[in-house]
Amino acid sequence: MDNSSIQAIRATAILSVILFSKVVFTNIGLGGAKWNAGGRAPEDTYQATAEEASEEAKAAQVKAQRIVNNDLENVTYTLTLAWAALYCIVLGGSDGSAWAHIALYGIFVFCRLGHSIAYASGKSYLRTTFWTLGVTCSFAIGINGAVASFGVE
Repeated sequence: MDNSSIQAIRATAILSVILFSKVVFTNIGLGGAKWNAGGRAPEDTYQATAEEASEEAKAAQVKAQRIVNNDLENVTYTLTLAWAALYCIVLGGSDGSAWAHIALYGIFVFCRLGHSIAYASGKSYLRTTFWTLGVTCSFAIGINGAVASFGVE
């Protein structure tokens, strides 16, 4: 196996762990927001009730839920695309497709981190920029893998 494929495998594994960690942390943040807003399961009697929760806590829960939902809409598919593309690249891609994969997936992970921070901070234009660049990378990852698949023999 050539060096670029080995590096692409390593980078994809590391970036996937970073991305998964980010998703876990945003879900933990959602749990905390639900706790404060009285939005957890009814049997969780140790939390604030919806009647006791402030409007700020309720708004924070809505924002946290939107961040998690956006991750579900974007991270899941791109994570799958990244590994599928890597498979095609390792089997039939060139050095260029391996390095492009590393760059595209790295940018995607950076954009997802940036998107969550911008969303939590209320920076709408920055959030939209991160989302747009991330989705563009998702398509590019898939296209790069599809092109590499034509080199499989």
